[in-house]
Amino acid sequence: MNNHIVIYIPGIGDDAKKLQGTLIKKWRLYGVQALVHEMPWMDQEPFAPKLARLIALIKELHGQNHIVSLVGASAGAGAAINAFAACKDKVNGVVCIAGKVNNPDSIGNGYRRRSPSFIESAQQVQFSLDALDQRDARTRIMSRYAFFDPVIPREDSIVLGGMNKTVPTIGHAVTIVEQLVVGAPRYLRWLKQLAK
Repeated sequence: MNNHIVIYIPGIGDDAKKLQGTLIKKWRLYGVQALVHEMPWMDQEPFAPKLARLIALIKELHGQNHIVSLVGASAGAGAAINAFAACKDKVNGVVCIAGKVNNPDSIGNGYRRRSPSFIESAQQVQFSLDALDQRDARTRIMSRYAFFDPVIPREDSIVLGGMNKTVPTIGHAVTIVEQLVVGAPRYLRWLKQLAK
């Protein structure tokens, strides 16, 4: 049985149970087991208990001798970084796809009303990155973002000290889906290499 589990954290409004959940099941072809951890971004629960549940899952899987990696898309990327900073000794590596990593003040009022936990997470990301050593922990973060994304510009996805890659896509949702399918072999191989 494969002991490398990749926890996938979707973004706001992502259809994780249907399309995205189906897409990541195919990651087993690349030697990892994928698990969706949904963040109910659109409820009014604060971010702290959402993050606590994710951290508890990471610790549980790590305690069962699994290698645990995180892949977060859009808002899920910030949650992945925040969880990594909270328990970096239990996380193998992190991949951010079209993630909101920088400039939380640029998030629009609509998101602020509908998803306060996303705002809290986005504001926490910079503190989490500050807690991660650029010569060690940040090298275990890969950020992949579109050539052009009107929702999250690529400068908002760059992780200083991490591995940053522009992918040849245009659009936010298109980039996420493309990376869950076409881009997946590259970053899953990278995560497996980190585990060696």
